[in-house]
Amino acid sequence: MSFTAKLFEILSFGAGNTTERNLKFSFTITNIFTVLAGFFLLLFDILSILAHNYFHALVVFITLVLLLSNFILLHRTRNYRLSNRFLMTLTTVVYTYFIVSGGVDKNYGYLWVFSYPVISMFLFGTRKGTILSLIFMLIMAIAIFVPLPFARIEYAFPITVRIFSIYFFILILTFAYLYLSEQLFQDVKQNAQEAQTEVKSKDEFLSKLSHQIRTPLNNIMALSEYLAATRLDENQKDLVESLLASTHNLVNVVNSIVKVSIPGIEEKTTQTTFELISTLRSVIRLFEQQHASDLQITLTVDRQLQQLNVVGDPIRLKQIFLNLIDNILKFKRSTGNKIELRLEVIKENINQIELSFEIHFNFELPAINLTEERWLLSDNMLTTLNIINSNFDILIAKRLIELAGSRIFAFKSDNMTTLEFSLKFKKSETAIRPAPTAKSTQLISSPVSQPKVELKDANVLLVEDNLINQKIVLLSLKPIVGNIDVANNGKEALDLFVNKKYDIILMDIQMPIMDGLTATRKIRELEASTNTHVPIIAITANALAGDKEICLAAGMNEYISKPFQIETLIQKIKELLEESSN
Repeated sequence: MSFTAKLFEILSFGAGNTTERNLKFSFTITNIFTVLAGFFLLLFDILSILAHNYFHALVVFITLVLLLSNFILLHRTRNYRLSNRFLMTLTTVVYTYFIVSGGVDKNYGYLWVFSYPVISMFLFGTRKGTILSLIFMLIMAIAIFVPLPFARIEYAFPITVRIFSIYFFILILTFAYLYLSEQLFQDVKQNAQEAQTEVKSKDEFLSKLSHQIRTPLNNIMALSEYLAATRLDENQKDLVESLLASTHNLVNVVNSIVKVSIPGIEEKTTQTTFELISTLRSVIRLFEQQHASDLQITLTVDRQLQQLNVVGDPIRLKQIFLNLIDNILKFKRSTGNKIELRLEVIKENINQIELSFEIHFNFELPAINLTEERWLLSDNMLTTLNIINSNFDILIAKRLIELAGSRIFAFKSDNMTTLEFSLKFKKSETAIRPAPTAKSTQLISSPVSQPKVELKDANVLLVEDNLINQKIVLLSLKPIVGNIDVANNGKEALDLFVNKKYDIILMDIQMPIMDGLTATRKIRELEASTNTHVPIIAITANALAGDKEICLAAGMNEYISKPFQIETLIQKIKELLEESSN
């Protein structure tokens, strides 16, 4: 941090922790003005005493006390608007007194008034500040030209002309500076919005292009591998191997699209009532299933939160934790990895609750020399420290948190690294709030056990609208699985799911009538009443950064992007069948 930035942070007195731009600016300006004014008032109070001008010293002292009182009130209430009004009123009264009294030596008190336009415009903006400055200019004219019985000084005409000329010059100069600064900010803001729109258009184009290429490319790869496994002569075998090599090269080119695109995040979210802790348990269960041998995850919450129903977007909440934990696990140790999720209530009223979320883990993110001081994870910091991987997990989570009006911090304490952020939720009218009997409890999720099913006996549901894709998957899996049913969209999949028991579901995402994400959510809702859990694998051409997390957040267990090797799919099916039986 530069010296200027550090000095500004000191003078802002905590304004850097404020997310609202206008509030941060006004709060900082008010603090700086209070500090500078307090310094000069103290200095002139001492000079007044030394000059034996005790009445003036008393007035300055009272002003200093009022200034400090306003400063304390501001930091307690954070009501900078009320504080600014009080400061401007106090400034107007005191500056008027300085004009009629002449100041410490009864000659140069008017010099204070030249700061009035600067103070008023920085505190209230160009429009209101200009009006206040002109009003004070009228007050000065009255104080100088109208004989007042309590006035202690008379100004010569040349001095009066200089006072009003310099005052008006400073007024115009301050107005021009702030007006041009505001215009520059608006131009920058507009350019940033245009750039965001352009980036979003680029991402949408890449997403569509990637999807359109991946589906036929997956068919070429699958058919080439199937053809390579048949009886071929040497010449045919050589041609097929060349075809496979070229296909794999093309796959690498298509995959590189992911590395140059960070998806735009929609601001609109679905607001629904959900059970907060149950949602987090489902996230923990997913990672426990994937890393059962080398990872322990615990959830520590206030007991009053255990059955709390809130109104918000559970999918977005899952996305945040999936991205963060997935990024953390990329740097885990071989054994003894521990992750603890902690939830605490920050603020609560009748309609809303604000919660603190902390993720503690006993291994370190690379290149970050964290201390007990909280570090704000900014884009520049993440880029400089080079911890953004090709999937951009932590950057996506950071943007989701910021979109919710919060920020994410990192720090280290007791050999544990911590990521911390807060989120606000509306309370549900149907919330169940048991009486608190203990400060907190630890909850460890456990997956639902199912009878063990072998691959050769598995009952599989394939949900895919593309007929060629259906044929290829059926051609590849029929010889090694017990039975495969096909649904052409999510609606057909739900109908089959209700009437027949399946051991695993292979789900496409983009389908007519009902897409794969909606179908998955409805399947999970149906399972909630039966205490069952059927593994779902997303098989999709949606392969840009963030698509995996969206699928997992919807309730899917695994994710495979097209094009893929059939051996990869078979291995995933085996692993999920094994996990569902544990």
